[in-house]
Amino acid sequence: MKLLKQVFDFYLDSSIHVALAVYALARITMYNFNIPYDEVIALALFFGTIVEYSFIKYSPLAKHYVFVAEKYIRTIQIFSGVCFLVAMYYVFQLNYKTLIAASVLVILAFLYVVPAISRERNFRSLKGVKIYIVGITWSVSTVVLPLLNNEVAISTDAYLELFQRFVFIIVLMIPFEIRDLKTDEDWLRTLPQVLGVKGVKILGIILIVAFCGLSYLMKDMSSKSHLIEIIISFLLLFAVLFSKKEQASYYSSFFVESISIVWWLLLIYA
Repeated sequence: MKLLKQVFDFYLDSSIHVALAVYALARITMYNFNIPYDEVIALALFFGTIVEYSFIKYSPLAKHYVFVAEKYIRTIQIFSGVCFLVAMYYVFQLNYKTLIAASVLVILAFLYVVPAISRERNFRSLKGVKIYIVGITWSVSTVVLPLLNNEVAISTDAYLELFQRFVFIIVLMIPFEIRDLKTDEDWLRTLPQVLGVKGVKILGIILIVAFCGLSYLMKDMSSKSHLIEIIISFLLLFAVLFSKKEQASYYSSFFVESISIVWWLLLIYA
């Protein structure tokens, strides 16, 4: 059991789970727009997410954002380095439009950590922007990039999908924001700090209704997809309502992150 827990913790700590969630969202876009499985963009996102999130999580702990003293984190860094090489293999197969858009997202992620505005401030430290940066990068990565790489026209349905995905990510972030209340500095002005736990849960409920309603504005959305998104709305509702500052160890990092994966699996196998 101890070994299984260590493997599971590494699975979470090395960002494999969050990468699988991003991969799942990209696959959902492919399904909704009848795009054949695009291995290049799907795996570029999967391995790239592992690298990006490991950098975001652990580089502030490292000297010059590279050298880490702790052995466990060094192991994660080595794993991330291998994933970086695999990601580059797929990245160089992307078409130029996708590559340009992906580069902008990578720069945004880099500035999220590295102090570029002043010697002590970065995008992550700007008041209230953290949740929106995550929402933008995830939604653009999982909606726009698959469409660009397959030369699918950015239609009205694509814009609706992009906005719906952004709303989904913001709701998904709420349990994390509530969990982090005990560690976030007051000046960060996160949503729970501004609205309170009750207020941010009410906002979450409003956004879940919007998420569910947006699918009915999409012309080519199948009845199966509508039904599955209703199920996902209930999972989001559960995740928001039961979130609290003192959460179970894997509540946000596993259960909440898994909602994207469940959404994809339901589309594929239901």
